[in-house]
Amino acid sequence: MAEILLGVSGGIAAYRAVETLRLLQRRGHAVTVVMTDAARRFVGPASFAALSGRPVGTSLFGAEAQPGYDHLELARRADLLLVAPASANTLARMAAGLADGLLGSAYLAFEGPVLVAPAMNTRMYLHPATRHNLEVLEARGVRVVTPGTGRLADGDVGVGRLAEPERIADAVDAALAPQDAGPLRGRRVLVTAGGTREPIDAVRYVGNRSSGRMGWAVADAAFRRGAQVTVLAANVDLPRDPGIVYVDAPTAADLHREALRAFPSCDLLVMAAAVADYRPVAARAGKMDKAEATGLSIELERTDDILADLSGRRERQVLVGFAAEHGPAGLERARGKRARKGLDLLVHNDISADDVGFGSEENEITIIGPGEHEEALPRAPKGTLAERILDAAAALLQRSDVPADGSGATA
Repeated sequence: MAEILLGVSGGIAAYRAVETLRLLQRRGHAVTVVMTDAARRFVGPASFAALSGRPVGTSLFGAEAQPGYDHLELARRADLLLVAPASANTLARMAAGLADGLLGSAYLAFEGPVLVAPAMNTRMYLHPATRHNLEVLEARGVRVVTPGTGRLADGDVGVGRLAEPERIADAVDAALAPQDAGPLRGRRVLVTAGGTREPIDAVRYVGNRSSGRMGWAVADAAFRRGAQVTVLAANVDLPRDPGIVYVDAPTAADLHREALRAFPSCDLLVMAAAVADYRPVAARAGKMDKAEATGLSIELERTDDILADLSGRRERQVLVGFAAEHGPAGLERARGKRARKGLDLLVHNDISADDVGFGSEENEITIIGPGEHEEALPRAPKGTLAERILDAAAALLQRSDVPADGSGATA
């Protein structure tokens, strides 16, 4: 059990800090809450006191009847400081090192891991001042739980929603875990995610419906297990974990190039990206006029088979591929794909099923392994399925001769 100091700053998202507190408690942590004056306009201290079973800090100088140095005591007692939600104002004060309130003073006195979960209007989040403040905090070692995208309290749609309590709690657990902990410690995991887009002109493209959620879930799960994770992201608009390395690779050619660069040093490749099978032979430099595009014919050419190429180059890496197939015959095609490409595991999902797969938070998969071993997993959140995929891959890593020392397959 860890002692968590939860800082709650102003904004409508302050009410969601109640959910975060309860989730942290369910995971075995003890939570003490500190609120800014602005936060008290949205949620009363009594709510947090009742749920945490502890007094709520609101004043830098303590209660009148018992003045003291609360910020120092809070900092000494805590194992981790989490500010969720973190408003633009609070981020600015933390970046500037202002200590004119209890939360700011506790932050300056605290020496352990610090996480912030921003929540604000899109324009405020994207403002250069806010971006600069986040960069300053990250340079000091503060971990940022990036906000989500969706409808905001003011009716706008965009980035700035407080991250889901589950993701915030996962970030807390990851920050508290010893650096050498986890079943994938010392391993280097390379994940591809999203869907490539092959340009027709400067605006139009040939692409697919992949959101990148499955690859993102695998990357997050591998990171929580202690791995060094690199993600090759093909047009993915999802929050990024500060502990993971992301490389943008929007086209099949970009993805192939970056995969060739990163593959030799990885221990495990999880090829979750949906790579376009075809691309236009020649892309226009500018934008075609709409009238010019009437009755348009586009000559296409095959893209390289990235996974087959990497399979032919591997030494001791474990390879996991994905196959999105349609209908009952798809499973047999997936079995053939695993054998044809020399993969250790292949994850098959039937895209004819309703409300799973592309763009969905859930999926329904079959993990095809060596020999005739197959594991059919019913519909579940992609994060849950990612754990099962890594369970199967980790078992193969343990049986392989890949050293668990971070030296990679070519050492």
